[in-house]
Amino acid sequence: MKCCLSEEERKAKVKAMSHEERLAYAKEYKYAAIGMIGAGFCVFGGTVGGLWSQIGAGSIGAACGSSFGLIFGACGPLSVSKETLEWDKEFEAEGKDIEAGGK
Repeated sequence: MKCCLSEEERKAKVKAMSHEERLAYAKEYKYAAIGMIGAGFCVFGGTVGGLWSQIGAGSIGAACGSSFGLIFGACGPLSVSKETLEWDKEFEAEGKDIEAGGK
């Protein structure tokens, strides 16, 4: 069972969108990643603050374990956003080449 779309499938999906839709799609994923990073830092701070009086400096280790999934999990949405913007530039350049050749 596949866990995600292949590069060709993702590229076809992005190519089917208009320029404005691609920009909105990339923006949505970028903000999702920023939210995940922010939530990860909040979880880290909350876990350290909540456990410090109980286990001391060991709370830093517990906080790392509970927050790093969010922080490093944001790499996926960030890469989708970057990939979408790169493909958008490529598709826009192809469109301009076709228009210039037709004149």
